[in-house]
Amino acid sequence: MTMLTQQHNRMGAMRGVWLLAVLLGLAGCASSTVKQQEQSSAVADARARLGMGQCNMNLAQQVHQLSDPQLDLEAAYLCLQQGQLPPLELVLEDFAKRHPDAPYQDYASYLQAMVPFARFEMAAGDDQERLRVGREAHAQLTGFIRHYPESAYRSEIVPRLETLLEGMAQAEYDLAMLDVETGQRERGEARLRYLTQYYPRSKAAVEAQHWLGTAPSSTSD
Repeated sequence: MTMLTQQHNRMGAMRGVWLLAVLLGLAGCASSTVKQQEQSSAVADARARLGMGQCNMNLAQQVHQLSDPQLDLEAAYLCLQQGQLPPLELVLEDFAKRHPDAPYQDYASYLQAMVPFARFEMAAGDDQERLRVGREAHAQLTGFIRHYPESAYRSEIVPRLETLLEGMAQAEYDLAMLDVETGQRERGEARLRYLTQYYPRSKAAVEAQHWLGTAPSSTSD
């Protein structure tokens, strides 16, 4: 084999390797394009379902799997409007970890903080449950204020926090009155004193102070 023949063979082999690399690159680009098109189509489908007012666990699972930050927030907002809390929680699950560079992190946290507050409002009429979920809501709302002191959504949180504290204070008062009415006067008075100490600015605290100041002491019974 002459040197010229060897050189020709090497050049042919190099052309073959180059051609293979080009073909693989084109295949990779085509595959990536197809995946992007499928993702865009799936996002558009989910967004259309949201536009029709759908919010359920099935759609929430689809949205979560697509992992599109804007779509997550759109779905979460709709679910909150409809009071569909489990789908909302699923959509925003690990939002910060899945989308660390996405904007509107404070908005995602705001929507998450609204979940226990919504549960608190839904528990109207069940004072024990209101106190239980109220404590969780208080932790979430105050946590939001600490983490995002400059957020525009702070103005949405503050009045809800005030509503929450008033509601929890009223629940304490109602339970205290129930104790008194059912013969648990000492426990009722203790609850009223707790109310005046921890919810001093609430309307219920004013009523509690008035009751404690005018009612005969349990020790004199």
